[in-house]
Amino acid sequence: MPRISRKTRIAVRGAFAASVIATTLTTVPAHAEDSAHSALPSHQCTVNGVAVDPGERVTGTRRDDKIECENDVENVIIFGGGGNDNIRVKGLILDSQILGGDGDDTIQTSHLMPRHGSSTIRGNSGDDTVIVATVRGTADHGATVYGDMGNDRITVGSVHGAPGDYARGGGQVFGNDGTDRITSGTIDFGGRVLGGSENDLIEAKAVGPEAGGTIQGGPGVDTIRGTANSVLSAGPGWGVVDGGLDVDECKVTHAAPDRARSTIASCP
Repeated sequence: MPRISRKTRIAVRGAFAASVIATTLTTVPAHAEDSAHSALPSHQCTVNGVAVDPGERVTGTRRDDKIECENDVENVIIFGGGGNDNIRVKGLILDSQILGGDGDDTIQTSHLMPRHGSSTIRGNSGDDTVIVATVRGTADHGATVYGDMGNDRITVGSVHGAPGDYARGGGQVFGNDGTDRITSGTIDFGGRVLGGSENDLIEAKAVGPEAGGTIQGGPGVDTIRGTANSVLSAGPGWGVVDGGLDVDECKVTHAAPDRARSTIASCP
């Protein structure tokens, strides 16, 4: 058997060590990323004063329920069920859904913050009241509020985030069916607020002041204006205000008429 020099043995050992390090560096981050995407639900919630175990669902009853969560909820579905429910989450809504169910529900949350999935609030059927601090999504991971069926009252802070393909994702607020009242902060960076069917009232602090935002009344005789019955400014970015079908009442003006990049349509 030929004798291997000391110099050759050192070179072989160095190449083997480099291979082990390279394998470790390429596999560990991937494993860590998979773990982050499949984070276990962890929350501190009560239903009618009784603590519920951490898990993928927090569910009310067929009666009037009070559901409270003291911290963030992540990868969780909170469902009020039947009755007139009061649902309050004091932390962030991370890749989770809050569903009011049947009845006239009140849903109050902090910020919708999608990271690996989507963060959603749905009033479902009934005349619901929804209050959300901010609605900010991305093209891939949406932050969305739906009033659904009924005459809903939706109050949100800023609405940001451009939707992706098929208008999915982003930061969006939908009144859906019924005569809805939507009050919003600044709608910008691709954020959208849509009234839906019937006669809706949409009030906003501003639309598209920096980049672009959209308000659409949809079918019905809608009223679009600024907060506290003021005149809403569209722009000076690419703000869009579209009253939609029927004859609508709008109190809207271009923020910069001399160089208007904003659009005001179907508004007398």
